Amino acid sequence: MKKIGSFLIIAAAFLLPISADELQTLTLDDAIISAEENSIPLQEAAIGLQMALRNQDAVMTTFMPDIALTAGASTGVSFPGTTISRGGAAASLDSPMFNGLSVNAGVSASFTFNGSMITDGKGRELAKQSASLQYQTTWSSMKSAITEAYWNLAAADISINDAKLLMEDAKAQYDSISQMYDNGLADELTLRQTELALKQTELQVRTLEDSKALLMSAFRNTTGIDFDFTTSELPDPVILSLPAPELLAEEYSENSLAVQSARNQLESANNAVDSARMGTYFPILTASVGYNYTGSGYQYYKDSWTDYAHQTNAITGSVSVSLPISALIPGSSTSMAVKDAEDNARISALSLQDTKNTFIEDVRQSVISISQNQANMLLQQDAVASAERSYELSEEAFNAGMMTAEDLASARNNVLSERMSLTSLELNHLVSCYTLADTLNIDITELQEKYAADGEMNTNE
Repeated sequence: MKKIGSFLIIAAAFLLPISADELQTLTLDDAIISAEENSIPLQEAAIGLQMALRNQDAVMTTFMPDIALTAGASTGVSFPGTTISRGGAAASLDSPMFNGLSVNAGVSASFTFNGSMITDGKGRELAKQSASLQYQTTWSSMKSAITEAYWNLAAADISINDAKLLMEDAKAQYDSISQMYDNGLADELTLRQTELALKQTELQVRTLEDSKALLMSAFRNTTGIDFDFTTSELPDPVILSLPAPELLAEEYSENSLAVQSARNQLESANNAVDSARMGTYFPILTASVGYNYTGSGYQYYKDSWTDYAHQTNAITGSVSVSLPISALIPGSSTSMAVKDAEDNARISALSLQDTKNTFIEDVRQSVISISQNQANMLLQQDAVASAERSYELSEEAFNAGMMTAEDLASARNNVLSERMSLTSLELNHLVSCYTLADTLNIDITELQEKYAADGEMNTNE
């Protein structure tokens, strides 16, 4: 991505370690997929969505009756001395008697209908939408965090590469001065200054590598990636020509996940009001029907069986209607439940308006940030070009004996500082563009293609 001075091109050929080509290049898409599999919040949101879908699929069970099956059997033994009735007269047993077997079986169905059941289907649908939006929001947040972390790693590689190029240049200068010193063509002060300059560039490289190691550790913990890899290059920044924030917000307001979630909450609250009213003021209908069978027979007494088999069959049914009179009493729990639901709906309406206002402010902040970053990038390109040219002239002056090694090192450090500033601005611009696209709930590529400035440029050109 970077323009480099001609004095560093040769050094770049010797910069990369041999093992670099052996490392796997991890793309941003691969990182997002790995993080998706490793994200606990996303897994929780997925489970919640599965539960909501399952609940939605079972909507018809609201109108199904409760069905119960019953069955039982009993028997017993009467011992000697027990008084029983036989032939219409009381008699006392003088030996044990088996009382036979009695069985019963039945089936019953009951159904209760109340007003809240009318709104149950819509409530389940809204709950499914809410779970889906929660999953999308969680996924979007995860993707945003991984994208920014990945770009931070790519930007760190750029800064490390720049620092290594300058380190190689400092080393070449030190080797040259050292040889000149051995031949009596350079003084000890110049040698010590170039040696110090080399050590400074080496420290800069180690510092940048340590910073990247911290970024890499956090990235691995988030994505679950445990193998060594290299990142793709940081995407080229695209200069955008954006419309007014108010126009963007108006166009994409209903596309925003935050606005969709707030609207879903309002619809759920309104449905809860309808459910509370229907459940409170609508009569409750209860119906039931059942069938029962009972049978018994055969007693064993004094080595003989007596058949006294008999059975009964019965069908029962009932219907009742309950009028919720208490709902008409001011201050009753049922009437208060309706008022609470209405208040919650008003709160949700205010929350939706607040979410829309926040959405507009988020869009405005992103548009301003993008505009500022673009202006700063253009200025910083000039600063980098100026620093590189200044270093070239300083190197010529040093070789001519007109500049100290310390001044040359300062010019070299200025090149690195300006390049790192440009890389930081490019990264900030990318993140700002991504943040705006995420706020609008569109892909960053769509944002760049739709609003790319005429005669688009990037910092590589």
